[in-house]
Amino acid sequence: MSFPNSHRAAIIDIGSNSVRLVIFDVLGASILPTFNEKVMAGLGVGLAKTGRLSEPGQRSALSALARYKAILRALNLRNFTAVATAAVRAAEDGPDFIRKANRVLGRPVSVLSGEDEARLSALGVEASFHEPQGVIGDLGGSSLEFMQIGTGKGKGESLMLGPLSFGELPADAKELRKAIKAELKKSKVLPGAKGRFFAVGGAWRTFAKINMTLEKYALQVLQGYQMNSGQVARTAKLCIDSLSNPAARAQLESMDKRRARHMPIAAILLEEILEISKFDGISISSAGLREGVLTDMTGAAVTDPLLDGVIAFARLDHNQIAFGQALHDFIAPAFAPEADLFGSPAADLRIEQAACMMADSAGRFHPDHRALMAYDQALRAPYAGVSHGERAMIAYAVGCRYQKDFKRPGDYVGLTSEPQAERAKQLGSAMRLGAVFSGRSGPILRRAQLSRAGERLCLNIRKADEPMISETVSRRLAQTANALRLQPEILIG
Repeated sequence: MSFPNSHRAAIIDIGSNSVRLVIFDVLGASILPTFNEKVMAGLGVGLAKTGRLSEPGQRSALSALARYKAILRALNLRNFTAVATAAVRAAEDGPDFIRKANRVLGRPVSVLSGEDEARLSALGVEASFHEPQGVIGDLGGSSLEFMQIGTGKGKGESLMLGPLSFGELPADAKELRKAIKAELKKSKVLPGAKGRFFAVGGAWRTFAKINMTLEKYALQVLQGYQMNSGQVARTAKLCIDSLSNPAARAQLESMDKRRARHMPIAAILLEEILEISKFDGISISSAGLREGVLTDMTGAAVTDPLLDGVIAFARLDHNQIAFGQALHDFIAPAFAPEADLFGSPAADLRIEQAACMMADSAGRFHPDHRALMAYDQALRAPYAGVSHGERAMIAYAVGCRYQKDFKRPGDYVGLTSEPQAERAKQLGSAMRLGAVFSGRSGPILRRAQLSRAGERLCLNIRKADEPMISETVSRRLAQTANALRLQPEILIG
């Protein structure tokens, strides 16, 4: 595996509610945000009533753009683009605001159409999930974009369903639901749609955080977090009750005061979207429009982001990448006959590859804390393309690679099934064997291989590498064979 191409780029997103600058480190298919600043300008406040952008919002937005331009200039980062969305697109004074923004930034701001927003948000989701199937829904301040992704991909659409498009929220939940239903009826994407609904946008991320709190869910990672209809209904009840119930409103505000007033709309939208469609459930996407604009700007092909994400986050060098790849080639034959855990051999293979790529990621950590730190890093790292179950299995395998009989914190045990946990321990043991045999050297490891012959787990090496068989190597081979319920054997020559 060659080292992926890397560069830096920035996106300025002029939305209906916020103006944001995000700087990304791009390495192959991995898009990692390294700087993220937003100003809640509120350009779209009052737009539904006046048809014009908020005057204070314009001043705040232009001030933010001046600050962002100064930051980019100081960082000598010329590779950036700026886009504006629904509020600027819909406002009668939008063109005048864009002329001012162009002068501040020194380059043109692109005003996206509703279809552009949907397409780019879909591109962002496709860049952060592995082969996603379903529909994306990007909920912004003024609008909500839908687009089918995966099989049967079609045109995007934009509906005026953002919180700011409602003006003053009605206190009656029935009236609010009626208005939302009326607008959703215009959708050509949702009726009968299948797969998963990929929820994009700050309001739905907050909804997921509230659900995590109510469910007492341990792993506070939003990317890839999944909710079923029952979880949506329980969380939606609290959000909708906040319209008339002070206790419910106070509970929401304790979790996210700024977005609490928008949560009834976000909640009713999710309920009605599930009612119209045939989705399997909701998946939260931390990526959306900005990542889509970046992918579109760089012309990068949408490929599996997992391995590149591991390399980028762990900052692996060429030797570590070579070792990780050689390690997977070394252990793969030993696991090929095992049952599929994630639906197919290919799905399991990419999880094994990611774990092996992190097998040298914690070498600089103190030995007393190395296993736990490696586990926690792998569990929470901002790489994409994995479910929470896959993420948890990678982390457990990496923890077991650094410590025999590694024990996970109790809160996280339920993130994997028993077969996934057992496989993680087996992988960790095999990675420990490969690391100690080769001295974490890719070239040495490529001259050896684990294989299965009946009830035996065989370590196959060349005659010239016989001195590499130490007592520790023999012991770790026995441990790995025991984990796989096999007998160890060393084959030389």
